[in-house]
Amino acid sequence: MEGYRKKVAICGSRGFGSYLARAILETGEWELVILSRNSQPDLTASGIKVKPVDYSSVDSLYHVIKRQQVDTVISVIPDAEVQLNIIDACLMAGVRRFVPAEFETSPEQRPLYVSGDKMSVLARLEQVSTQLEYTAFSCGLFMETFAPGGWSEASNSYNYSWNDGSFLLDLKHKKALLPVDNAGSLETVICLTSAVDVARFVAAALFLRSWQPEMKMFGDRLRLRELLEVAQYVRAREFKVKVIPEDDIEFQILRTPDWKTQRELQTMRNILGHEYNIDKRYLNAKFPDIRAITFEDFLRQYWRASTH
Repeated sequence: MEGYRKKVAICGSRGFGSYLARAILETGEWELVILSRNSQPDLTASGIKVKPVDYSSVDSLYHVIKRQQVDTVISVIPDAEVQLNIIDACLMAGVRRFVPAEFETSPEQRPLYVSGDKMSVLARLEQVSTQLEYTAFSCGLFMETFAPGGWSEASNSYNYSWNDGSFLLDLKHKKALLPVDNAGSLETVICLTSAVDVARFVAAALFLRSWQPEMKMFGDRLRLRELLEVAQYVRAREFKVKVIPEDDIEFQILRTPDWKTQRELQTMRNILGHEYNIDKRYLNAKFPDIRAITFEDFLRQYWRASTH
């Protein structure tokens, strides 16, 4: 680390950003600044530096990042236009590293026809990779999806407001709605990692001398059938299970006007497309002292055997 400015900026104060902030501060090695559209009195009161920025202005971002002498910028804001502005500001300010809001699915395993916002951010980063080192941290589905209230409550973020604890597995009501391929199989593999562990791996990766364009990790790797079996085992009850075939998912995506349902269906399609099947445990191997929690142990933190 000698010779590098030891300061990290997180763009976005909610959602996964709060997990990252805690993990980075716990290393005791990095100074942290949060870039936010609004003042954050709770964070300021806890001793975290917060700097207001206008994410629609590259100049605003540049001046804040430059003044703070930031080494690494981490974005948890999935908006492509915002992220492209942040990238431009990082280039102007001489930032060394950038992490896009590319958590969960693996860019390497996305279909070639995907050409939307996420790919535009990654394409831009590839163009400037000799000036700005970057990586995407792929971790599979956040386990907090299955906590009470889902990732929406765990992250306190509008971006995940659709994820209310009933996606795939409704552990409260002991129900499941699972996607199946056109052969009717529940053998599709899904990887999962808790947000706490993802943040710990990201904080540890800040100390690596070089980054790959994608760095993978996961806490557990299960077939959808096994995901259901673990949930039923923890709750000690059979779930009422429904399945939705791949073709029906595509049909309903085109027809449903409901944003929550759209997001659920799109995520199911991505699961069947193997985008949540993380094929390597690169960061697990790099940092064996980080013992990522299993899906069963995670569920046991929140759920008990049902008595009815």
